Amino acid sequence: MIEFIIFAIRYIPFWCVPGILIFLPFAYIFWLKDVKSLFYLFVCCAAVCTFFIVFWVWAGGPDRATEFFFNAVRSF
Repeated sequence: MIEFIIFAIRYIPFWCVPGILIFLPFAYIFWLKDVKSLFYLFVCCAAVCTFFIVFWVWAGGPDRATEFFFNAVRSF
């Protein structure tokens, strides 16, 4: 399980960027169709992906992001 978490944190840009590129067009389609609940769902998913990318850059890349995450979990 820890290997999966390390993998997911280390490669955040490789799954978040496609996620954003998928979620935002669907959000736009549901906004045009006036289906607000799905619009909000897809916008929130894109916002979470954007937050993860900002965290990854702020932490300093793949190695420091995993180190920061595990230090935060240990101190919690």
